[in-house]
Amino acid sequence: MSGNVIGVPAPAVQYRQLLTGAARFTNDLPMEGLLVGKLLYSAHPCARIISLDVETARSLPGVAAVLTHADIPGENSYLYHIPDQPLLASDRVNYLGDAIAAVAAEDEESAQAALQAIEVVYEPLPGAFDPLEAMRPDAPVVLPGYANVIPSALFECGDLQTGFAEAEVILDNTYYTSWIEHAYLEPEGALAYVELDGTIVVYASNQAPHRDRMQIARALKIPEHRMRVVTPFVGGAFGAKDEAHVQIHAALLAQATGRPVRIVRTREESILTHVKRHPVIVRHRLGARRDGRLTAVQIEIIGDTGPYENAGRFIMGFAASVASGPYHTPNARIESFAVRTNNPISGAMRGFGGPQVCLAYEAQMDALAEELGLDPLEVRLRNALESGQVTPMGGIVREAGAVRATLEEAANNAGWRERNKIERQPAAHLRRGLGLAANWFIIGMGRGQDNAGAILEMATDGSVVLRTGAVEMGQGVYTALATMAAENLGVPLEAVRVIGPDTDKTLDAGPSAASRQTFVSGNAVLRAAAIIRRSLLETAAQETGLPIEVLSLKGGRLYAEGELLNYTIPQLAAKATFANRPMHADGYYAMEFPEELSTKSDYIGVGPSAFGTQIAQVLVDVETGEVIVEKIVAVQNVGRIINVGGAHGQMSGGCTMGTGYALMEELIVAEGRTLSDSLESFLIPTSLDAPEIEIRLLEIPEPYGPHGAVGIGEPALMSTAPAILNAVSDAIGVRLNRIPLTPERVLDAIEGAKR
Repeated sequence: MSGNVIGVPAPAVQYRQLLTGAARFTNDLPMEGLLVGKLLYSAHPCARIISLDVETARSLPGVAAVLTHADIPGENSYLYHIPDQPLLASDRVNYLGDAIAAVAAEDEESAQAALQAIEVVYEPLPGAFDPLEAMRPDAPVVLPGYANVIPSALFECGDLQTGFAEAEVILDNTYYTSWIEHAYLEPEGALAYVELDGTIVVYASNQAPHRDRMQIARALKIPEHRMRVVTPFVGGAFGAKDEAHVQIHAALLAQATGRPVRIVRTREESILTHVKRHPVIVRHRLGARRDGRLTAVQIEIIGDTGPYENAGRFIMGFAASVASGPYHTPNARIESFAVRTNNPISGAMRGFGGPQVCLAYEAQMDALAEELGLDPLEVRLRNALESGQVTPMGGIVREAGAVRATLEEAANNAGWRERNKIERQPAAHLRRGLGLAANWFIIGMGRGQDNAGAILEMATDGSVVLRTGAVEMGQGVYTALATMAAENLGVPLEAVRVIGPDTDKTLDAGPSAASRQTFVSGNAVLRAAAIIRRSLLETAAQETGLPIEVLSLKGGRLYAEGELLNYTIPQLAAKATFANRPMHADGYYAMEFPEELSTKSDYIGVGPSAFGTQIAQVLVDVETGEVIVEKIVAVQNVGRIINVGGAHGQMSGGCTMGTGYALMEELIVAEGRTLSDSLESFLIPTSLDAPEIEIRLLEIPEPYGPHGAVGIGEPALMSTAPAILNAVSDAIGVRLNRIPLTPERVLDAIEGAKR
């Protein structure tokens, strides 16, 4: 029997703290004797450090510590994947975000004075700033000891030569995206202190506390059990806080001074130093028959990852994994590269490489439809993936019914087949267009590396404590996990209290990334709940004399085949506790990949897949190049709606963020220097830019999902920019291949077509 909690509208967990301002973020946490921490960043995108003198800074009044690379007791590396990025640079700097020294002082003024007193003598070096040029054999070496080109993935299936030979039309286009700033409300920050027993505690705005613990412990050269990481409220992340930022430096300063230290980056520091969404070049060649059916695709993906590998290899690998889109491609070759440059470092951002390749494959599908004189919808329907089909990476799609379903639902709700009836030219200078884009996103971090744990405990009054290492950063994971716990234990949602990430008190749930927590931690919660539920039902069977199979729990009460019995869950919980039945349970889940891959590449495998479709309607001013997004119809399969408000919120936020990605968001970088270093010069959409959004959520269950659910946070974003690009192309009659679609670029396209 359903517990009537899942899918029922309910307020988010912690909504009172957030709405009343009671929530405490890293910068709000009180601490007696607190020192202010700051980092000195490089003055050049590429230079050799000739000399570094910090003695004057150390002697200034109010300065408690000044650290350089020589003062790091353990490993001088972030240790994200390979140890190529130093915490504090020693002999050279490779981008403007490289830190050279860390200071701790009594107040902001003293800390700033210490930074200014540090003397660094540089020898500027020639850098590599164009990823294509950096791939040349004669290019400057970005990072000594490492190649500029990082091969990320190679997927091949079928016979590419035969596929193109069978094609009656071949399209070869290149697409470009730019750097994107995450622009979250809360800049990166951390507070570190030393406890009496020597344990070092770090409170940090992060996405992966257990991984942070490992990284910090190795830098401080202490065992992990002497390192504790706690995640307070997080004011947004979108991927950039998936890696350590200032938490290791704060811990080093706390260790060196024996006093609490807090580092919070300014907005300018944040923009200049933390990771960005990869700017990507996608070379996309496809072959098709006259009926629109694909015969071959050949895709090359090149991502500018900055000087350090960071997550670049994995992001470009994921981009390759989904680069064929939600379409059956019998013959394919997909290859991706992360390329080192002296530009800003790139890393995880909502979509993890997916939005860049989605732009390319959806623009190509529209270009194919135009070339053949076919309806873009029909071309997509003829090539739509079906359950059980093999993808270019060799994995089998478990459930692909949502590809056709979301295409049809979006078309019906947007009036796609009657689009020729809309007013195309409402004024002499205005043109209206519609664009369609579907998407494919693979949930999770891949084969052999994705697991989570969760802890549940029921008290004798029937209340439940849920302990999770999953970070809540606004995506609603606490609400989703609490909802599933309540559903499976038969208690109201308000009976569940969530305790968030604390490496001393919660199990490792992995990072809040890859839209994975609802799926992976959700399954872990179900496994823990099953143990306690069994205790309650065994107790109920003993009390009533009824078979356990006919009993169920709902709304805090006991039922037998739908009939209410005179037992409450608190009564059963108390009896189960005193009968020595387990009322505390640890649940573990590892992502399941039952099929064997048919290729040698096993970057991720095809786990749970999320499919969606969006249709955008735009109005273009052909005199100014301005684009107004009038409406977006967004359809997404979520498998099962766990929290109604959260699901709609993710879709609305994703579409609005995608609108900014399509039209205005662009970090301007020249020769390694970031020119748009504030939210005044880096534009993001405001409420005035948000389009009308019509949301439709489909529930086609994922076989391995908790209650059939799949993630929605990143899939919500994927289709928006390509749908807008296709709509603008439809409005002005010119194919476009680069975002953002700034007025200048739109006007250039119009003028180019005239010429």
